Amino acid sequence: MYCCAVGSWPTRRRRRCTRVPAPDDAASAVDALTAAGVDKSQIFVLCGEDGLLRLDPTGQHHGLQGRLVRASQTVFALGDMISDDAEFVARGGLIVTAPARDDDERRLVAETLRDHAGTDMRYFGA
Repeated sequence: MYCCAVGSWPTRRRRRCTRVPAPDDAASAVDALTAAGVDKSQIFVLCGEDGLLRLDPTGQHHGLQGRLVRASQTVFALGDMISDDAEFVARGGLIVTAPARDDDERRLVAETLRDHAGTDMRYFGA
């Protein structure tokens, strides 16, 4: 699968992020995004133990800075979203994220992910 290591995950800036229920959905979404011209090296999928380590809802696997970031995110309501994503991945779901730098790319990525079982879609702007 396309699961990324902890160190390779990009910032969430200017990206679409969605949940998909199964590996086949994630694989078909990645293939469709690539066919539509999205750079495959910039499409990431969180799954399994590596995905949980990357999400790290408490920040414990990212040192003091990670814990401080997660604490501030919790204050601003992102903490619940991160915890919900971690629970989803722990139950076998996957999270797909792809670049969405302008209106056309945001629309293309959103439609493609939606066509491949994407739910709970979010956009993280600049």
